[in-house]
Amino acid sequence: MDKLLLDTSYFIAYLNNNDVNHEKALKLSEKIKEYEAVITDYIFDELITFLIYHVNKNYAVKVAKLILEKVKEGELNIFLVDWEVFVNALNYLVKYERKLSFTDCTTLSSMDKLNTQFLLSFDRDFDNINLLKSGKRVINIRYL
Repeated sequence: MDKLLLDTSYFIAYLNNNDVNHEKALKLSEKIKEYEAVITDYIFDELITFLIYHVNKNYAVKVAKLILEKVKEGELNIFLVDWEVFVNALNYLVKYERKLSFTDCTTLSSMDKLNTQFLLSFDRDFDNINLLKSGKRVINIRYL
C-alpha cells in the first residue's frame, strides 16, 4: 500500500464547515483509506498551533487527542522528522523559487525518506514539485 502524506491544509478544510474546500475534504477522506495515511510531527505541530490561535486551546487539544487515537488504532501514522530529513528540507528551501514554508520542505523531505510521491493538500505550493531523491513529481490526490 502506498504511503500518503496528509498536509495541514487538508485537516483545516476537513474540520472547518466554512472552508471553501470542506466538501472536497470530506469526499477525499474516503479516498485516503486506499493509502497508508501519514502525517509528520511538523504537520501535527502546525495544525495544533493553528487551531490554538484560530479556534481555541480546548478544541486544539480535542483534535490532538483524536489524531493520537487514530494513530493508536492504526488508521494514521506519525513520521518523526529526523536529522537527515531536517537537513534535506533545506535543499528544498534552496531549490524552489516559490515561498515554501520550512514545514512544507520537511513534508517533501519526509516524502523522500518514505519513498512516496503521494500527498493530500489544498496548498498549491506543492503543485509542480519534483522530489529531490527520486526525481518523481509529487502527486496530489485532490486532483485525481
